[in-house]
Amino acid sequence: MDQARATADLPPRSDAERSQTVRHRISLRQLFILVVAGGVLIPGVLFTLLMLEGRRVELTKQFRAEQERMLETLALGLRQPLWDLSINAGQPLVDTTLKDPRIVSVRVDGSFPGEPFIAKVRPERRTGSVTQLEQPVRYGDQIIGKVAIEFDDGELDRRLRSQAKEFVLLIGLELGVSLFLILLLLNSRFLNPLRRLTEQASALTDHDASFAPPEWTRDDEIGDLGRRLTWARSELSRLIRELHDKNEALEQDIVERMHTEAALRASEAKYRELFVSNLDGICVVDLQGAVQDVNPALLALLGLQHEDMVGRPFIQCVAQPWRNHDEQMIQTKVMVDGHCGEYEIDLIRPDHTHLPVSAKGVLMRDADGKPIGIWRIFRDLIELKAAAMRTELAGKVFDNTAEAIMVVGADNHIKSVNRAFTQMLGYPTEVVLGSTSALLRDPEVDPRVYENINRQYINEGAWQGEVPLRRKSGEVFPAWVQINVVRDVTDRIGEVVTLIRDISDAKQAQERILQLARFDALTELPNRRYFRDLAEAAIDEAKRHDEQRALIFVDLDHFKTINDSLGHDVGDRLLKEVAVRLNHALRAGDVVGRLGGDEFVILLRHLDKSEDASYVAERVLERLAESFVLDEHELVVTPSLGLAVYPVDGEDYDTLVRNADAAMYHAKENGRNTFSFYTADMNTKAREILALENQLRRALERNEFVLHYQPQVEMETGRIVGVEALVRWQHPERGLVGPMHFIPIAEQRGLIGAIGQWVLREACMQNLRWQQAGLPPIEVAVNLSAVQFYRSELVDEIARTLNETGLDARWLALEVTESVIVQDVESTIGTLAALKRMGLKLAIDDFGTGYSSLNYLKRFKVDKLKIDRSFVMDIPGDSDDSAITRAVIHLSRNLGLYVIAEGVETEEQWRFLRQEGCGEVQGYLVSRPLAPDDLAAFLAQGRWQPPA
Repeated sequence: MDQARATADLPPRSDAERSQTVRHRISLRQLFILVVAGGVLIPGVLFTLLMLEGRRVELTKQFRAEQERMLETLALGLRQPLWDLSINAGQPLVDTTLKDPRIVSVRVDGSFPGEPFIAKVRPERRTGSVTQLEQPVRYGDQIIGKVAIEFDDGELDRRLRSQAKEFVLLIGLELGVSLFLILLLLNSRFLNPLRRLTEQASALTDHDASFAPPEWTRDDEIGDLGRRLTWARSELSRLIRELHDKNEALEQDIVERMHTEAALRASEAKYRELFVSNLDGICVVDLQGAVQDVNPALLALLGLQHEDMVGRPFIQCVAQPWRNHDEQMIQTKVMVDGHCGEYEIDLIRPDHTHLPVSAKGVLMRDADGKPIGIWRIFRDLIELKAAAMRTELAGKVFDNTAEAIMVVGADNHIKSVNRAFTQMLGYPTEVVLGSTSALLRDPEVDPRVYENINRQYINEGAWQGEVPLRRKSGEVFPAWVQINVVRDVTDRIGEVVTLIRDISDAKQAQERILQLARFDALTELPNRRYFRDLAEAAIDEAKRHDEQRALIFVDLDHFKTINDSLGHDVGDRLLKEVAVRLNHALRAGDVVGRLGGDEFVILLRHLDKSEDASYVAERVLERLAESFVLDEHELVVTPSLGLAVYPVDGEDYDTLVRNADAAMYHAKENGRNTFSFYTADMNTKAREILALENQLRRALERNEFVLHYQPQVEMETGRIVGVEALVRWQHPERGLVGPMHFIPIAEQRGLIGAIGQWVLREACMQNLRWQQAGLPPIEVAVNLSAVQFYRSELVDEIARTLNETGLDARWLALEVTESVIVQDVESTIGTLAALKRMGLKLAIDDFGTGYSSLNYLKRFKVDKLKIDRSFVMDIPGDSDDSAITRAVIHLSRNLGLYVIAEGVETEEQWRFLRQEGCGEVQGYLVSRPLAPDDLAAFLAQGRWQPPA
């Protein structure tokens, strides 16, 4: 009490004292800010600058390392293109490198001086300074070029700026956290205690002791002052409690009563809201069944007003047949158990219509548990019963419809199928359910077809069309499919309903109708109209591709006599047999049609040369030359054929048919059983080729072919190192015929294989005869055609030829052109390897005119390259040919291959080739192709004297 009086007697502080306190508090805050700024911000800024400098150095090193790695990667990638001198192979890699925005330009220099191998510059504007890095390109121990890249350092500047922003944000965040922690510490240790002391003092000044005093555990002056104020507050609180003790009981009673009334009002409001707004019909009845209250939902169901039901026994609203059941449920269930489950009854409306409902009841009790009434709840069953009926009807339709139905869930698994589905597709229901719809796909159809269908019905909600489906037996059938998507309220796919109809019978009927409309009923060949469509389409295609087509008009000689003498039945059977033989005489892609009667027409859709048409015509004559045996009749029918070629003999179908028909009549005039071209020149030329083909066949039988040999000499010494075997035809009438006049025909007519085998055997035997005569051994080179080279028996045939003739394999060289060996690279590699194992020499003929590639030379293990005469004939005058020839010679020497130039005819050509380092030559300067005896005399000289 003495301390309290001492405290109460303290004089109040003046305004000047309070102002001085405020100035002192502001000065402390300013001092705190200066300390924080000097102790936190300045070191933080210095630390940030040091970290940024370190990061700048690290990023610069990293950026330079990336540039060096990129340069090294490009140098490695360009090693093979530089070695192959293939700009096309290196260009994509340089273009890919230039896609990096940091690169300004790329320059690739080869080992040869002059223009760069590849040079690319980015056209965009540079954003920074440029740094250039260079690196040599090595192939083994040899430097074959150099790669230089200019890099834009603007990317490094951007990274440094980005890094600086990140560090500034990070240090700013750290400083902010530090300031926050310092303020938090100051607030907790000084400001909050002072605020609480001020609040205590203000409360005491206002005689307010209701606040809870804080516990002061501090031992400093603030803690001591706080404990004194707490003591003062306790004394003041005691005095206030003595004044208000008498009023507390009254106030408590008032508050409790107000709370009770509010709870009662809230409970009644909740009950009324639930009762009124419930969608089910509800009424409250007393224990005698009289209605005490009813909600709007039940009034709407029954079509009554509130006053019509209150006080009325509810049993009157129940239809007569259900009253006993309703009374029994109330008495035996609700009154005994306190509630009952749902049961169905009918309520009756004022218009005497029945309303099916589900009913249930709940017993109401008071606070002492005594029953006071019954809650009765009713739910309309009209919509539920209608929905159940619709579901039952839909199920019957689903099970009994003739179309197959499949329902697939959102997870793409089949949820249900109907009876027609199992019957149509053969899958039992238990096998299908849970599987995916992919079960029905035809494995022969491109999966992208089904994926496209899926996309369409997902995007558009539906799809229909023809799709091939597969039954469980594996049979594929055409089906007309309708797909509809069912979506939920969120617009997501819930189910996919698919209807399937088998259209096999309809398709067969359609195909039959199409067959009757397009094909001749007797011969099953295209009829006049359909053949015209095919021919016009072929002519249009020929126009687009600048190609040739041909029509062959076929007419049977004296067919009317057979019809008249033996009857139309025999004539029809004969026409069917003729149609079969005509089809057998055609090549792949050709078409024969029937115009009517005994007139047929053939469309040749693949015609490399006009003369090919005569080849087909000859086959038709051969096929129809055999007799026809029809029952007891043996008939011989000869045709007359007329040929017209597009575009020479006409540029439309009608013109070609008309001219082919005219040519056919010309053939009849020339004795029948023959063919005739529309123009005399073509007719003559075609006959010459056919005659030449027949003579070639007889030339093999009569041994009319001979070999001449052209010497090959070594340029350094003039030594004769080999000969090339060249075939000639000793024609009995035309004399010695060169290969250019008969080899193309032999290749077209399939005779080149037999001629090539004869050349190989004869060349080997002749070489052996020269050696047996004491002449120096030399290589004999034999050319292989494409037909020979790609025969599977080639290696065995050569081995057998060498074995039978007795020639050592090292004295046989095989020459193959570039265009032949690159047709099937893998097969070529195997064939060449097998020939090399036999000890033969292999040469690429006509090098430079086909598909010259370093890659091929690396993979094809050959011994020689022959420079084609087309490059040699104009050297040294033609700079392009001279450069090509020089490059081939240097390339061959670098790859360790012999190089031989053919077609050398002048001393200038000789000197140029020798100066460039060519190994061997052949041509008229050395010697023309010689007969075997003449070549023997040439070989006896030992060597040939080259020009000085």
